[in-house]
Amino acid sequence: MTLRLITIATLLFATLLSLSAQQHDIYTQLDENSEFLAGTDYLCPTTHVELTPAPEGYEPFYLSHYGRHGARYAWQHDMYERLNTIFGEAAKADNLTELGKSFKQRFDKLYPSVRYRVGDLSRKGWQQQQELASLMYDNYPEIFTKDAHVEARTSTSTRCVMTMSAFCLGLKGQNPHLDIFEKFGVSFLPAILPLDKSNPFSEEQFTKTPLKFNESWEHYIRRTVDYRAILQRLFRNVERTVPAKKQWDLVSYLYFFANGMYSLDTELSFFDIFTHEERVALWKIDAFQFYANAWPTHLGYRPIVDDIIACADAHIASGDVGADLRFGHDYTFLPLLMTLDVEGFGHDVTNPDDIPVWCQPHRVPMGANLHFVLYRSKSNKEILFKVLLNGKEAHLPLQTESFPYYSWKSFKQYYSAVRAK
Repeated sequence: MTLRLITIATLLFATLLSLSAQQHDIYTQLDENSEFLAGTDYLCPTTHVELTPAPEGYEPFYLSHYGRHGARYAWQHDMYERLNTIFGEAAKADNLTELGKSFKQRFDKLYPSVRYRVGDLSRKGWQQQQELASLMYDNYPEIFTKDAHVEARTSTSTRCVMTMSAFCLGLKGQNPHLDIFEKFGVSFLPAILPLDKSNPFSEEQFTKTPLKFNESWEHYIRRTVDYRAILQRLFRNVERTVPAKKQWDLVSYLYFFANGMYSLDTELSFFDIFTHEERVALWKIDAFQFYANAWPTHLGYRPIVDDIIACADAHIASGDVGADLRFGHDYTFLPLLMTLDVEGFGHDVTNPDDIPVWCQPHRVPMGANLHFVLYRSKSNKEILFKVLLNGKEAHLPLQTESFPYYSWKSFKQYYSAVRAK
């Protein structure tokens, strides 16, 4: 083996060891960062992260972005009404514990402002997107010059349209002369929601990837958390208010409802109905469902990667500077990470107890974003790029001697080989 190959292999092995250590430390992270337990309701940070300078002579000229919508109200259509009905009826029947009465008292303060806002982008979500756009501009002012052309596309969801508008306004606030074109419609869905039923170009012959374990979500729930114990803190007689078959559903709603407070302008908190251990258990159950739903069809999201490559190549060929922005949902963002195998998300889990190591819901937070940033040099024809996941430099399953920078040509060759399988 040549010295060059030994060096590359050593660097790749060191990268994998670093990634493995970071992934396996997840429970320590959860203990030290309780906000991570909000899972996909965690808010993507908008603070500046120190980034690795580009190799000498290289400058950024193009950025390709896929982002999840910003912070929002609850997405379950009956979330607020259901909790209002259940706790209202329990109160009338004198079936609330002291903690249950406290929960209802707090809920009643919030209810009028949320009852008709299901699925809407919140004010925090609007502000978050403008801050993320400003951060992108600050990191790459060379890309967003007066000659730059920026195209933005979104799913047909109202909160995604609002997210796109907020993000583009954030960019305009940094440079009013930017040429930004916002697009909306089903013709853009292949690059946003490839498997959506309304996508007329949906691919149906993609490779399926069945789960390598047989445990059902229901069985995993039963062995992971005693959810009835949570309800016993709220109701004097649980079955009198919640039939046994409906008890897990209510606990699930309570979990997402409490997490949703991060997205709203409120000081109210509802985490006191859970112990820390129960929140960890519920986070694990959410991770199980998130992974189990996404993994079998994640290769159906390859059209997004095809679009990323095609748009980037068009900018390379033209020599123009600019960006392509895409706005979608968590159920698309996760399979995109799996397809690209960003930060180990493409790991094929064989034991469901390992899911939290490889698929962590808080890494697909409100406002989650993935960036491909391309660099070129006047003295070198090779195009380099880096990937940012939620603002941080991320790993791909590619060899490189200068992480976080990878060869664009090597990426396309690798992805083409994977695509052919």
